[in-house]
Amino acid sequence: MTIKAWMVTLMMLCTGLANATDKVQKIRTPYLEGWEQVPLAVMEKQAADFPGTYWLEGPGQRKQIALTFDDGPSANTPELLKVLKKHGVHATFFWLGAQVEQNPAIAREVAAQGHTIANHSYNHPYSSKLIPAVFWRDQVEKTQQIMQQTLGFAPTLFRPPYGDISDAEVRWLQERDMKVISWSIDTRDWWVAWKKGDPAEIEKMVTDYLHPEAIVLMHDGGGARDRTIAAVDAIIPKLKAQGYALVTVDALLGVPGKQVLVPAAAAK
Repeated sequence: MTIKAWMVTLMMLCTGLANATDKVQKIRTPYLEGWEQVPLAVMEKQAADFPGTYWLEGPGQRKQIALTFDDGPSANTPELLKVLKKHGVHATFFWLGAQVEQNPAIAREVAAQGHTIANHSYNHPYSSKLIPAVFWRDQVEKTQQIMQQTLGFAPTLFRPPYGDISDAEVRWLQERDMKVISWSIDTRDWWVAWKKGDPAEIEKMVTDYLHPEAIVLMHDGGGARDRTIAAVDAIIPKLKAQGYALVTVDALLGVPGKQVLVPAAAAK
């Protein structure tokens, strides 16, 4: 490659990176009234205020999509794992520390199969109602330690329950090299389960609001998830047929998914 060609390539790469960084992060699915959800404008503003730390979707326009599952591990997780394995897909699991304590064997099996495991707090509080130090100590760090002990690593990704987190708490995580991951597509699978709806409703939320580098919210814990599992089984072939690659969130963002915590005694 000539020097001129190399310089042109470098400029193209830099321009692409700038465009990706400048991408406006948006939630595509509409607000569900009457369920005390965080207003979408609040989440989008936090993504704009904390670029590179708070993510609703990937940074570019690649035909990639990240399926994510919250609130496990649970009795639902092994069946979901079978579906993902059947389709050769890796997903991202945002888990509760309390659930990992109760289901360590399931957690280890998910990790062994190459899925990304992330932090979803210890017991699912509204994060913004806590002061940052308590939020970190009792929810994030406690879960990090449980995952380190159970899996041999701690996550780098955190999803606030309900999408609720204060700016001060985002800064707390930012200072500790953790990313805040929300979503651009809420499948409302929890609502479908609650009203005993059809799995096709979950699938339709994905197909109706599908976009490049989407982060899709679903659940493998917190209740019966047979409808979610059926929807995942149906939607993966359709996404692949449209040319989408299914990736983990860390792969989508190009960030590490794991960190090894330094024991307190060793850090002194």
